[in-house]
Amino acid sequence: MSNMSSRIPNHSQNPKDIQGGDKKVMKKSLSVILSTAMALSVFSSVAFAAKADDFSDLKDLDAATKAKFDSMIQAGIFDGVEEGRFGLNDKMNRAQFAKVAALIFELKSSATTSSFEDVKSSDPANGYALPYIEALRVAGITDGKAEGKYVPAGDVTKEELATFLIRGLGKESEAKAKPGVSDKTVSDWAKGYVQLAQELKLFETPAGQPFNGTAAATRDLLVTSAYQAQQLNNASKKLSVSEAKATGVKTVTVKFNREVDTAKASLALKKGTASVATDVKWADDKKSAVLTLTNSKLSAGAYSVTLSGLAAETVDKAVAEFSAEDEKLTKIEFLNPSDTIAYSKNVMIKLAATNQYGEAASLSAGAYTVYAGNNNDVLKRITKAEDGTLRLILDTATGDNYKQGYGIVSVNIIENDSRVSVNKTFKIGTQPIITKSELGTVKYSTGDALSGKGQQATVELLRYDQYGNLVAADDSEDYDKTITRFFSEYEKNLKTEVVKSGNDGILTVKVSLLDNVAKSGTYTLNVQTQASFSTVKINVKSSKVATKVKLGDVKKEISAGDDEAIIDLAAFDSEGNQLSADDIVNSLKTNQGNDNTVNLSTSNGKIEIVQSGENKGKLRITEMTASDKSIISVSIVLTSPGLNSFDTKTYNVKGARIPSTLKLTNDPAKKALPGATADIELNVLDQFDSKLDKAVTGDVYVQVSFAGSAGVELWEDGQSGKAGQSAITTKKYEEAGLKTFNKGFDVVVGAGVDNSKNDVSGTFKAELVNSKGNVLASITKDVKVIDKTADLSYTVTPVSDLYAAGDKLKGTQATLDSALRKKVKITAKDNAGDVVALPSNVITSIATYNESIVKADIVGGTPYVLGNKVGSTTVAVGYNTAKGEQKTASISINVKDEAVQVAKVVGENDKADYTGAENAQTLLDLTVTDNYGVEYGPGVIADNNNILGVIYTATDVQGSGSVTISSKGVITVTGSVKSFTLQAIANGKSDSAVITVK
Repeated sequence: MSNMSSRIPNHSQNPKDIQGGDKKVMKKSLSVILSTAMALSVFSSVAFAAKADDFSDLKDLDAATKAKFDSMIQAGIFDGVEEGRFGLNDKMNRAQFAKVAALIFELKSSATTSSFEDVKSSDPANGYALPYIEALRVAGITDGKAEGKYVPAGDVTKEELATFLIRGLGKESEAKAKPGVSDKTVSDWAKGYVQLAQELKLFETPAGQPFNGTAAATRDLLVTSAYQAQQLNNASKKLSVSEAKATGVKTVTVKFNREVDTAKASLALKKGTASVATDVKWADDKKSAVLTLTNSKLSAGAYSVTLSGLAAETVDKAVAEFSAEDEKLTKIEFLNPSDTIAYSKNVMIKLAATNQYGEAASLSAGAYTVYAGNNNDVLKRITKAEDGTLRLILDTATGDNYKQGYGIVSVNIIENDSRVSVNKTFKIGTQPIITKSELGTVKYSTGDALSGKGQQATVELLRYDQYGNLVAADDSEDYDKTITRFFSEYEKNLKTEVVKSGNDGILTVKVSLLDNVAKSGTYTLNVQTQASFSTVKINVKSSKVATKVKLGDVKKEISAGDDEAIIDLAAFDSEGNQLSADDIVNSLKTNQGNDNTVNLSTSNGKIEIVQSGENKGKLRITEMTASDKSIISVSIVLTSPGLNSFDTKTYNVKGARIPSTLKLTNDPAKKALPGATADIELNVLDQFDSKLDKAVTGDVYVQVSFAGSAGVELWEDGQSGKAGQSAITTKKYEEAGLKTFNKGFDVVVGAGVDNSKNDVSGTFKAELVNSKGNVLASITKDVKVIDKTADLSYTVTPVSDLYAAGDKLKGTQATLDSALRKKVKITAKDNAGDVVALPSNVITSIATYNESIVKADIVGGTPYVLGNKVGSTTVAVGYNTAKGEQKTASISINVKDEAVQVAKVVGENDKADYTGAENAQTLLDLTVTDNYGVEYGPGVIADNNNILGVIYTATDVQGSGSVTISSKGVITVTGSVKSFTLQAIANGKSDSAVITVK
């Protein structure tokens, strides 16, 4: 291509096209030009390398240039000219350009003859390019160099390359408007193109150096200029969602035509018009993403993926649609390595059930029917493991039908809907001998190490018999006693326990951290079962250590008569980083003998570091006898070797706390139906705006009064109808009685109340009164009873995710009497938008569309749901309106099998008295909340501790004797113990109270 335009005479001042004879203005895109520029060796017959460092002549390139070469090589645009050599100074001809352009633009042609007389398939050098050249001609990219000729062997000069690139960028008019470079080595017709190409950094010519426009472009220039042009083109190209398709039962893969700004972009999946919750993971190249459904799986129907978050003018196509199908089981396979199974009461057979995507089928174990032995006499159960495999537990030692060493047993498993099945006959060998064991991946309750007191790590213990099969746990054996465990490195605070994991027959080793450790380390856990030995590494992290302490302000003003005060405490490590509350508790030890790290003192009462709860890491003074205008002095001294940090501060005691005002803490219903209860919640605040449960004197008190129509009554919270309790018309609350007032009140409307005349109501009034009878504050709330004919709009409150208790647990925990159940609630508003309190029996029926996923029923007059197996289903709720109409509504409920973990531990009591009858839960007035939002009160924690894992400890024991607490919370006190600190710990969460022994 040394004479590049049949339309432009040499040295023409009015060129129509670049030299070389291409008669049509190139209109496609930069990539066509890139094809010209980059078409040196895509068609190389041998792929020599995948990156620049694989070529001897590219290894010395600077990092930025090497990155450009890597991009072009890895995209398949360029390759080496021979093994190990890229050929920086080699040239590219027009045949090569045609192939690159066709590949980049995905231009297709099946032509076997050419429109150009000099392009023939029989040409040994350039015949391969015939279909590509025809593809470019059909696309209008070129119609040849001269009439009827393409000149496939022609070269490309540097100024011609500049012109191709500028036109590809759609900037030819800008180039023509340029005055042009002052460079005699560039043809007049090309000077504007070269100037703009240099401004766009397509070429970098050192200042003062000639461009040499008529020289042939070499491979290094073609790569770098093509790379830059491609970046400019991509930046101007509009983004499109090119494809979305189902790639798994819970995954959708989305592809784009170019890179996406993932910091701004969002993807949303819908089935029809219904949104589907997903997690989005972008590919490293930002040109695709995988959407993983979080609460459901794909089902038959039309789906769409919508791209949002980007400027509208930068996006061409934002939506891609695709059709999905229901999951289909395609095959079931036995995974046992041998045709022989052991003679045992707990034989495990593993199977893989695969769906149409080639992944483990999501169907639960209950979706399969198993026939094993004679009339199923050997089948014990079928379960599903976390990895998706199925596990059959058989008893081959049952009866006289199966003989050790020479019996057989036939196993057939069928999926109930698809009827896909598999069967196999196994030989029965001898009793199992553990010949091999493996410890799986360690799972930590928090992070990637045990880093705090009470945290746990779990690891599966897989045992294999002489036939290579997994050995299932024997229900009757105590493996915690028969399996040996020890650590190669000594750490007194590591404790191990072997337990059976659910129903799947696999053993789990639990490792607990009994206390915080001062040194991080990796500890080798050794496990021996029969003659087999296995090991795994357990990571332990130390807590941060305080090297400096500083006393802060009191949480609330200290007043005369207070018996407790909370003081802020700041601690810092050796690098000046402030420690968290957890770190303070972990690193500052008191009353620990040789482990003491801090000494505390106070001039009034006793002082300690709060170990748990909302004040964790602060100082607490108890048993104070402070008087008005007195001063309390507090000191803290670090006692660890090498430390010299202390602080002292004084705190002024102010006058006794007195009730100062009243504060409403909820938004009570203004209206109610007959049979309903409206809650009123309010608190007494002292002069420091703190909630006041006890006043020193009765000089200021709260007077509550209620005036209600017949059938409308006021009761203290939760006391309606209880023995020894009565409805309130007037009542005075003073001193310790303020705590009862702060619990709130119920306005109870009788079920038989008739309000057809619209004249039934109740008025609640609370007044703060001083000894002179002056009203200091007042709150009044009216509750109007509306007629049963009122028009109300009803809404069933959504139920958050449920745990698959029916599938994963046993006994009561797997029934609707389980503590893991959730109550289904309904609310109502009138036409004015006011919330209307409803009777407790509004919901009359509840039913699930799929009982294998969710169980639902009314228990004791209350509607409940319980997760059974993983999935999503609809629950229908039947209810009576105020008018007596029977209506239904439905809600969607998701069930997950993510293990239950404690999310919150809260004890209402900071102190309590132990008389010998109370358990730990009652003394703390403990509530534990799990990751599904289920709250476990004091009465049910013990029965559910198999999933909650609450540990109780007694510390700071005062007097002579000891305190022990069982996992059920049963307390045993021996000797003459005066008091102790009771703490409940689960999953790193905790709370505590000071207990006085009576």
